[in-house]
Amino acid sequence: MSWGARAGAQNPDLMLTQAQRDSVLAKYNNRFPIWGRKAIERGFDLPYPVGLSINLVYANQNIDITDLGLSTGDNPTQPIEIVQFKEVKAPVYTGNLRADLWVLPFLNVYALGGGAYVTTDVTLSEPVEFNTVVKQNGYYFGLGTTATMGIQHNWLAFDINWSWTQTEKLDLPVKGRIFGIRYGRAERLGGSIEKRLAYWIGTMQQRFASETHGSIALDEVIDGGAERQLQSKLVGYQAAPWYVQASPERKQAIDSMATRILQGNLDGLTINYALDKATADPWNMLAGISYDTSKRWQWRAEFGFIGRVQVLLMSNYRFNW
Repeated sequence: MSWGARAGAQNPDLMLTQAQRDSVLAKYNNRFPIWGRKAIERGFDLPYPVGLSINLVYANQNIDITDLGLSTGDNPTQPIEIVQFKEVKAPVYTGNLRADLWVLPFLNVYALGGGAYVTTDVTLSEPVEFNTVVKQNGYYFGLGTTATMGIQHNWLAFDINWSWTQTEKLDLPVKGRIFGIRYGRAERLGGSIEKRLAYWIGTMQQRFASETHGSIALDEVIDGGAERQLQSKLVGYQAAPWYVQASPERKQAIDSMATRILQGNLDGLTINYALDKATADPWNMLAGISYDTSKRWQWRAEFGFIGRVQVLLMSNYRFNW
């Protein structure tokens, strides 16, 4: 999908001449967008309505985790307030396929699906300080829509999508929502009505379901140096104030994990967890550029910064329908 192509059609510099309108309309018989013929009659230079895209994305952001609960076996999770997180980072590498359709000259709808490689880098500060990295694969599906409008020589786009992501360690998919606003300009290159350059700045907000449940093998979280470090920190833990003040149910959950760690026997022990999570910085800034080499092909790059770091590369092929 081209940010600049549709919204940019309202730019006076991109309006079709009468001869160009007549040439396009003489061969125009598309089903979409609705009111497409009327838009061309008014001089709007419309892109082909259907697009297929390949997207590659890298993103890295900090995550806030609260209300942690833990248990082992079939036991229900118990709140473990003593566990405090110093920093949680979540780098993600993902690729997806996206299909989009301009339903109206100013409204696009799309669906996407893809796979992700997710790394969760967790540093604890209490009751012991140590770092662990959990890696897992996942897949996701999403639906979204984009609305555009022209503002003199520039364009404004509003985008929102909803996604469902399933990873190996989670019991249920995580629901997410991304909302973005972009403001930019599109320009023709070399006098051609097909080749154009678009560039923009914007902002994006990301939200996802806060409550998460899952299970993970303890030896995936704690190994090597981290295990030895924890063993030294847990010696005599039952005399610590945070343990003495814990309820019997919480002591049972703590004992089942601490005993195995002290024994150095982590094999076969699965930890159930429940927690609330949120992005530490829901909003981030965007800057991007796209190049249409023809009516059929577009190439796009977009970068996120301040809060969430993101790099997106896209190749888009369009056709009539």
